Amino acid sequence: MVDTEREHVFLDPNIARKGGELERHIRTKYSGPDAPPLFSLIEFNLSGLCNRKCVFCPRSNPEVYPNRNEHLPLDLYEKIMKELAQTDYDGLLLYSAFGEPLLYKKIEVIIEMSKRYLPRVRIESVTDGDFVTPKKLHALFGAGLDTLLISMYDGPEQEVKFSAMRDEVGLTDKQVILRRRWLPPEEHFGITLSNRAGMVEIPQAGVFKLSEPLKRKCFYPFYQILVDYDGAVLLCPHDWGKKIIVGNLREKTVYELWNGRVIKRVRQSLARADRNFPPCDVCDVDGRLMGQPHFDKWMKYYESQPSGRALPVTPS
Repeated sequence: MVDTEREHVFLDPNIARKGGELERHIRTKYSGPDAPPLFSLIEFNLSGLCNRKCVFCPRSNPEVYPNRNEHLPLDLYEKIMKELAQTDYDGLLLYSAFGEPLLYKKIEVIIEMSKRYLPRVRIESVTDGDFVTPKKLHALFGAGLDTLLISMYDGPEQEVKFSAMRDEVGLTDKQVILRRRWLPPEEHFGITLSNRAGMVEIPQAGVFKLSEPLKRKCFYPFYQILVDYDGAVLLCPHDWGKKIIVGNLREKTVYELWNGRVIKRVRQSLARADRNFPPCDVCDVDGRLMGQPHFDKWMKYYESQPSGRALPVTPS
């Protein structure tokens, strides 16, 4: 049976907060039906490293997803910032994706660089908290970080620890958000779980690989762009297998790839609830939790174009 409307046992409270930021941006930045809508979130996978192997992550099996000591070059990051500055980008900039951002040794440098080129951008980072200290908090927020989301995997004692750090540095609970990730499998570990585009199974939490694609729309490629540490633009943060590469920012601009042929094919298929292509054919994510306004505006834009016919998806 194809699961078309699987209900989520747990919805991360961050979804509503993040969704509100995305909607604010698209409403203020959208220039009309004759221009392609701009993304409201650009996410970076800063390196190929993570220090943990969580059960709900492909990294739980190093043979499937090994650590790679590779990192996003500063000159490439600056190129991207300069391109974003051309439109005075003021959406959300996120360090998260497939690794631990605080293992990127120059994270304060890129935060400062981002604010220099994009003074109105909102910068957020996710971390497992293992490298968070009062000194690190001072450095991150001193460089210009707006929000740090700490995923606490070990237990409630971490909440006491990080709350004390936050108070010591003089930060608020909107600047340092603590996320309870130590919950049991029947509570989905406190995470809105997925099978990571078919790369994990968690039977104790009801997460499995799919036998056939879901018949469900997905809005991720309509509001978000994801940049890997080598400059590759990936389809979305769930494509851990990197099965669709939209292009590489060493060769093209962020705007060329955002409105390019590959991602257009994907959008047109997902708009029809057609997931019959990798990685979407094995993905169980409900991609409708955020991004409805972006989806609506893209549909109007494509309808206004003379070559608005549907194209088949052929991953690169």
